[in-house]
Amino acid sequence: MAIIQELSPHLADLIAAGEVVERPASVAKELVENAIDAGATRITVEIENGGVTYLRIADNGCGMSAEDAPVAFRRHATSKLRTEADLSAIGTLGFRGEALAAISSVSRIDLFTRQPDAISGLHLHLTAGTADISEEAGCPQGTTIVVRDLFFNTPARMKFLKKDFTEAGYILGVVQHAALSHPEISFTLIRDGKQVFTTDGKGKLLVPVFAVFGKEMTENMLPVPQTEHNGMSVSGYIVKPHAGRPNRAMQHFFVNGRYVKSKLMQAALEEAYRNAIITGKYPSGAVFLELPLGAVDVNVHPAKTEVKFSQEKAVFEAVYIACKNALAAGDNTPQLIHKTKEAAPVPRCEDHVTGQQQRFAMQRPIEPSVQAETLQGKSAAPELEDFLVAVPPRTPRPQHAGFVAAQPAIPYQPPRNAGPMQADPVLMQKMKQHNMPAPAAAESKAVSAEPTQAAPTLEPLDTGARVIGECFQTYLIAEDQDGLILIDKHAAHERILFNKLRAESEIPSQELLSPVIVELTAEQSAALTEQMETLRQAGFIVDSFGENSFAVRSVPAYLDSGDVSNVLSELAEKAMNSRAAVPDRLDDLIHTVACKAAIKAGKSTTLIELQDLCDRVLSDENVRSCPHGRPTTVRLTKYELDKLFKRVNQ
Repeated sequence: MAIIQELSPHLADLIAAGEVVERPASVAKELVENAIDAGATRITVEIENGGVTYLRIADNGCGMSAEDAPVAFRRHATSKLRTEADLSAIGTLGFRGEALAAISSVSRIDLFTRQPDAISGLHLHLTAGTADISEEAGCPQGTTIVVRDLFFNTPARMKFLKKDFTEAGYILGVVQHAALSHPEISFTLIRDGKQVFTTDGKGKLLVPVFAVFGKEMTENMLPVPQTEHNGMSVSGYIVKPHAGRPNRAMQHFFVNGRYVKSKLMQAALEEAYRNAIITGKYPSGAVFLELPLGAVDVNVHPAKTEVKFSQEKAVFEAVYIACKNALAAGDNTPQLIHKTKEAAPVPRCEDHVTGQQQRFAMQRPIEPSVQAETLQGKSAAPELEDFLVAVPPRTPRPQHAGFVAAQPAIPYQPPRNAGPMQADPVLMQKMKQHNMPAPAAAESKAVSAEPTQAAPTLEPLDTGARVIGECFQTYLIAEDQDGLILIDKHAAHERILFNKLRAESEIPSQELLSPVIVELTAEQSAALTEQMETLRQAGFIVDSFGENSFAVRSVPAYLDSGDVSNVLSELAEKAMNSRAAVPDRLDDLIHTVACKAAIKAGKSTTLIELQDLCDRVLSDENVRSCPHGRPTTVRLTKYELDKLFKRVNQ
């Protein structure tokens, strides 16, 4: 007796169905794609009990003739391929000719179809792939397929299905993907008699984007203008960096109108957010890639959600450049929005005072001596006197818990027992930026409190923002014509230093009078030894000093000598766990240096430094988030303030 036997057609269909039909959402996906290929402009999906007992797909497409309809349910029967050459340039969503045969083999199906020029249509009823009824019927133009009792003849598959609500959620995802990829088609989803999703089909991508992502996320989205690169086109919508999510569930990628799961496009999108989105958060959005049909292979998996690109590098560059340009062009500053429950309108204050009068209506007593010193600049550092004259007078306020008005500038004094590298890194940086002479660490043993020569006048940047003060010694508070501005001092200064260090071809460093000896573990020592060249590029000169010990002889100019040991230990720890390429490792190293050299939260800052930092942040579009991805600036508009105080009708 022969051991190897050919399977019966019915058993072969059941096996094939396992590849194509995993759950009700798989059925919905295949039938919706067929409706799109049929040229439909309106598609309705209706389900009951998660699509297991009832699933209906109705479209107004081209329909099928009485001759073609029965053939469509045979295996490998399709109208979309004719020759072998067609496989190299697939332009339709369906092409394998397996879906209808697989679906009909595990369910009961009713098909109603009519072509536009036909007087009547056709009704087919199939049970487990066998046609029981074939009759003429009156029906609207297009095709309607009703799938009942899915997996009725394969009960083992039923136990792997989830709850009805979960299965319905998967079907919703299928409809959402179709709506995003084809905004010119109107989609409707009805679940247990209730309409849960709809689009108008007018061709505007923003409509399905709003329906899929919701109002709040759509408000925090940036358009990706159509960008041409290497013969490819990229467009879509992506979220602002501060609106990242804890997972990748809201990342949607499309290739030639087909929803795909692409690790390559995902990596390109996330690389565009590098150093802009907070660590542990992921960007969201819908990214559409159009490229020649021959440059992508969609015949990889029966589900047709996996594709292969002939030029992966070109695809990565196209997606990365488009998303990066969209982020650079958009306003990424978060805004505080006042949300209240609906309430009776509150009449506006009829005090008839102007905005300037309101701002100064509450006069607080101030100490005359402090005011005089501040306005006259007597307590300011000599090298900053010229700049103080250009700063508008500020009114000091009494200090309260959690709020500290900016203090008048005081002469710089080095800390006691300070070495040549213990000068204030913020002031050292400011002096260097304005061509002031910086103390030479290797040539003197102490930092002089007096400048060696007169400094040039500092020209303030005109951003229209006025610094009010700082709160919690962490957040800078300023105002402009649009409202209040809150700036995270540390995050903003960190980003400024990071951008400056990345832009320099050779990072400035200064030699220590006495090397700092750093002890590491054996694993850290091995990892750090491999990074010596990268450390040199970042401004460090590090020599081996015995087993698992290193002598640090030079450090980046912005880094305080007291942080050297901690910084090197942190760099060694990162080197142990990082497999990034060399440019990425250098970025990580520069990031660490910038973080350690930036102003620390909890440190009091002078009024002049606050104004200078505020102007630099607001004048540079690249300082909207720190390298960790945390926002540096948050706005509270005057309108939102008026709403909080019930000065406007809501």
